[in-house]
Amino acid sequence: MTVEKQWTKDPTYWLGRGDAETLRLIEQSRFLNPFTSFLLREAGIAEGMKVLDVGSGAGDVALLAAELVGPSGSVVGVDTNPKILETARARAEFAGLTNTEFIAGECRSADLGDGFDAVVGRLVLLYVADPVEALRSLAERLEPGGIVAFQDYNFTPNSVQSSPPMRIWQEVYNWVRAAARQAGLNMAMGYDLRRICIEAGLPEPYMQISSPVGGGPNWEGYENLAATIGSMLPLILASGVATAEEVGIDTLADRLRAETVARGGVVKFPDLVGAWTRRIG
Repeated sequence: MTVEKQWTKDPTYWLGRGDAETLRLIEQSRFLNPFTSFLLREAGIAEGMKVLDVGSGAGDVALLAAELVGPSGSVVGVDTNPKILETARARAEFAGLTNTEFIAGECRSADLGDGFDAVVGRLVLLYVADPVEALRSLAERLEPGGIVAFQDYNFTPNSVQSSPPMRIWQEVYNWVRAAARQAGLNMAMGYDLRRICIEAGLPEPYMQISSPVGGGPNWEGYENLAATIGSMLPLILASGVATAEEVGIDTLADRLRAETVARGGVVKFPDLVGAWTRRIG
């Protein structure tokens, strides 16, 4: 008799669900996709490959991979949220991509098949209780020599900065870190990708750090960060680090913009760390 493995409870997805979060993810991809595209290319994702995208969400990484593998390749995306996969399918159809498939399920146990040439994911291992075991099980779905490529954030104090230092940005990132702790997230998951790969039995990974940076009156980062804070607001309030009045979500983007422009400042978003390696044997 086969006994399904029981997984330790995963950390809370700290940004909620629903249409507003789906839209936020799509908008976020405008900042992150250039870095993810570079990672996938550097890792060796190429035409004709069969790719597994873990934690697909609204489909942004899967769509990037689908363009790289072309019509002769294929991409399977998996996510635990079936509702958001409706958006991913619609976006793939709108883009004219016929080489993508999205499956609702848990990446460690869903019937996804094997024989993949690559497994990829962005901001997904952050939400897994045992990322080593998860990555080990995902790597087993790969052909020998198959690619493993993941990106995750650091939320350590030195990973988010403004120049010159600005009060409101420091407050906002204190809220972010408090919400991350409330959700049980690893604050240095990006850097931990190296350890996770090695403990999962994979070779030493290549690594990189990328981060959106911007300023001035027209930078879209203010709205992006305000939307992110809005999604994590319940956790911020639960942590006790700030009240709803102190956050002032309705005016937050305008306040971020006003201080940054007044100071002639530049803001760096959290480190997005990428790691890629290949399965041996």
